[in-house]
Amino acid sequence: MIDEKEMPTQPTIPEKRQRGRPPKLNNPLYPHRIPIIDFSGGIEKLNTLDIDPRMMETMVSGLPLDELVSYEGGVPCATNIMCVGDAGVGKTTSLLDLLASVQNKSDRRCLFICGEMGRKQMFKYTQRFPQFGIVQTMFVSDYLSHNTKDVIEQVLDIGWDLILVDSIAEVLDGVRDDNDWDRKRAESWLVETFTKNNKGENKENLYTTFLLIQQVTKGGDFVGSNRLKHMTDALLEMRIETGRGSTGNTYLEFTKNRNGPANIKFSFQLLNNAIYYGTMVKTDQEFEVPATEAAKAAAEIIIPQVLSNPINTN
Repeated sequence: MIDEKEMPTQPTIPEKRQRGRPPKLNNPLYPHRIPIIDFSGGIEKLNTLDIDPRMMETMVSGLPLDELVSYEGGVPCATNIMCVGDAGVGKTTSLLDLLASVQNKSDRRCLFICGEMGRKQMFKYTQRFPQFGIVQTMFVSDYLSHNTKDVIEQVLDIGWDLILVDSIAEVLDGVRDDNDWDRKRAESWLVETFTKNNKGENKENLYTTFLLIQQVTKGGDFVGSNRLKHMTDALLEMRIETGRGSTGNTYLEFTKNRNGPANIKFSFQLLNNAIYYGTMVKTDQEFEVPATEAAKAAAEIIIPQVLSNPINTN
């Protein structure tokens, strides 16, 4: 009779590693405690929501883009607008033009967080587009000895109406490197920080709007998680026309817009030291004819206030 103690032991099979976030129930790293949640002040009728009227204001730039960004005409307060597009299409230039125009038209507090270019490059840039000179700018490269997370949080806490960030990828990379975070945690911090300022939780109690430039893949797809995408109230795509018979026109289009019209292509051109905004055409129309001609038939239907002739903003 064989002694069970002498029998060879079977090798243990390691538990299969599960994908996704670790379960928080029955996990020693996340001891589960049943919370007592008070819903008395959190559930209410939509028509009784207490919203500060300042949160409903719009910031007028005077550009034709005002009618495209919102139905009211202008950039809405407490809003997040993400911008993606082809390399060299003019994302930074166009959004800086919008930022500078808002600053020039009002006493709004505007800030440009520049993570892609240094002082010399931006100085040359401003020589080409002098209208950008009035924009207050923070260069991320000036604060490399500090934690990027602290830099962003503290500069936002000053209180701003409108902030352009170029780019989200540079900010996230800096936060990840400085804090040894993964991308998911860095993106969660970004969403929470921007949402806090949307709500006016800064020293000036200003309901901040963010213009966020984000990178895209080689295929032109959005880089980032769904949570980052869902944080945005509008997704602006800036593209160079391609395909058979294309003329290489540049256009911008809101593929998502909770505040204004979507799926409308709006042509624009960067020429020398000026930005020319053209006219609008429906997304389902091909650019078989110049945008200015197509818009003659469509402009009155799409947006009555659209201007038929290009506008030089220089």
